[in-house]
Amino acid sequence: MSRGMRGFQRFVSLSFALAKAEFKMRNEGSYLGVLWYLLNPILLFIVLLVVFSTRFGSEISNYPFYLIIGIVLYNFFQFTTTFAISNMDRARHLIKSVKFPLESLVFSGIVVSVFSHFFEIIVLIIFSLFFGVSLISFVYYLPLLFFFCIFIYGISLILAGFYVYFIDLEHIWNFFTRILFFVTPIFYNIEGMTKTFYLNLFNPLFYFVTAGREIIIYNRLPELWILEIIVFGSLIVLILGLIIFGKLKYKFAERL
Repeated sequence: MSRGMRGFQRFVSLSFALAKAEFKMRNEGSYLGVLWYLLNPILLFIVLLVVFSTRFGSEISNYPFYLIIGIVLYNFFQFTTTFAISNMDRARHLIKSVKFPLESLVFSGIVVSVFSHFFEIIVLIIFSLFFGVSLISFVYYLPLLFFFCIFIYGISLILAGFYVYFIDLEHIWNFFTRILFFVTPIFYNIEGMTKTFYLNLFNPLFYFVTAGREIIIYNRLPELWILEIIVFGSLIVLILGLIIFGKLKYKFAERL
């Protein structure tokens, strides 16, 4: 038990150290610093709001709030999973020369994303104050964020593991996430769109984005079947990720 606890502590401390180094490297020499974490979602929000507010916004209550939540959750997913792939390439020399828990390379991306997400939460709080939405909803948002991190960590482990054996995966994943942006109801509502609804039943982001909006904007819990898919789906993906990464990681040093 004590050996396992020491291993876990080493894993966590190393993940945070890697995340700190990554965060420092990203902001070194930058005039705006952490504000860069907000510029991407805010600029995308402005563009989509201008383009789609008259076409889709009139049918959705609190459309700006609806839109920014979709953008923030999508960016969280896209950044973290992409980071998991690129980080394996950047750490190739470290993997070859030092023995350490390789899962920490992936988990450090979760740490970086959660840290930057706190700044995005500030933006969401500002939207809540503007639209008169109760801030108590953010207390219920934290469990959703926890399972979102579990799900993304599992996906990231799978991507990082296969990337070492299939270098083109990074390009394929970038293309896939672009398609996912338009499939996921980020700037539109799928109510009445039967085919799009059934398509999104196979889209994990749909459940997290829907739940996030239900909790934050409308101050109510999502439907039970959505919560069940989020909880059990996240745990299943995490287990699969740990198994796949665990089986593939032993040949990373010779493959990179």
